[in-house]
Amino acid sequence: MVNKQELTDKILSGRKQLEAALANVDNERMPLIVLHGEWSIKDLVAHIGFWEERVASIFQTLQAGKTPQPSPELDVLNAQALNASRKLSVEEIRRQEIKAYQKILVLVREASQAELFDGAHFAWTEGRPFYNFIADNTYGHYEEHLPSVLAWLKRIS
Repeated sequence: MVNKQELTDKILSGRKQLEAALANVDNERMPLIVLHGEWSIKDLVAHIGFWEERVASIFQTLQAGKTPQPSPELDVLNAQALNASRKLSVEEIRRQEIKAYQKILVLVREASQAELFDGAHFAWTEGRPFYNFIADNTYGHYEEHLPSVLAWLKRIS
């Protein structure tokens, strides 16, 4: 079983890898469509921030004793988030994503062991410990998208 320190370490390690790759992308290249024929690096950063913010919001809702609203299918949700983020500047996207990431770190630090690691703590999770949702939307999500960014950086170098 993972503990708070291990979870935090995995988030920080995954984040370090993501930031190292993104450090090679200047603001002029951020909006260029370079990933999967339809996404820019800016879109990817917005996507990651959307999911970080979403998992933090769900956690706060559960902590308040409420049930999160049902959400559309994954592809619909991703498309809605993408369309909304394309109206924002690179700077706004970066600011929002950093804020969401920091919210996750605070959440992990301040949450109880039961809230994070007891699958029975929140009925909404249907037996799945909440830390799995955090992992899936932080370091697991970074690992999912990092190869595409690295491949693109290799192509342009």
